Amino acid sequence: MRRVAIVVMAAVLLVAALALGRLAVRDRPALEFVATPPPILEATPIELRRGAAACQQDVVLTPRSRVIRTWSGSPTPDVPRLRVTARADGWSTTALSPERTDLPGGGADGVYDTRIEPPPREVLATVCVQSAEPGRTAILAGSEEPRVKTRSPTRVDGREIDARMGLAVLTGGPRSPLSHAREVLERAAAFWPAPAGWLSLGLLLAVVAVGVPAAAVYAVLRSLREETGE
Repeated sequence: MRRVAIVVMAAVLLVAALALGRLAVRDRPALEFVATPPPILEATPIELRRGAAACQQDVVLTPRSRVIRTWSGSPTPDVPRLRVTARADGWSTTALSPERTDLPGGGADGVYDTRIEPPPREVLATVCVQSAEPGRTAILAGSEEPRVKTRSPTRVDGREIDARMGLAVLTGGPRSPLSHAREVLERAAAFWPAPAGWLSLGLLLAVVAVGVPAAAVYAVLRSLREETGE
């Protein structure tokens, strides 16, 4: 009985360790800010015909900002490239979405990831998106769902529209949490005094990761020992 319990506990702990390890090393989008979430249940297409631009104000950009992400609302993977312009007081930049639209982030997969030159300081920028190919209409995914909130409405050529354009800011390509562990801890401990904040949180997580399994093993072994009268 004792041996079976130990084997079962070891298997459970091993599965848990493998699951946590996979989460730690698995690449995921390096999100910095979400200005407007993408549609949750139902997308509203935002059509940008020749020369038309969809703009959103009060988008936070920092020196770490590298990618502007928007979502395609096209019903087909045949999509044009986008031109993204960001401007704030004393700073502006313009960039094109990936040349090959069939690559990840090129639009054909439903996501546009456009690399930009970051600002030298944190700014509140106006970000505008338009088709970069004359004669081709770009269709972005917007939302009129009440649960999708944004700091400012979307405007097309200066006119406010009901749909809100999904827009996010990334610090770069996909990364694993382990590859930027300090940054993750610093954000999680944003309201703790630095540098003790992120250091304390990291030590606490390490104690929990080691201490909880050890305590569970000790408790089970002690219980089994008492049952067998050892």
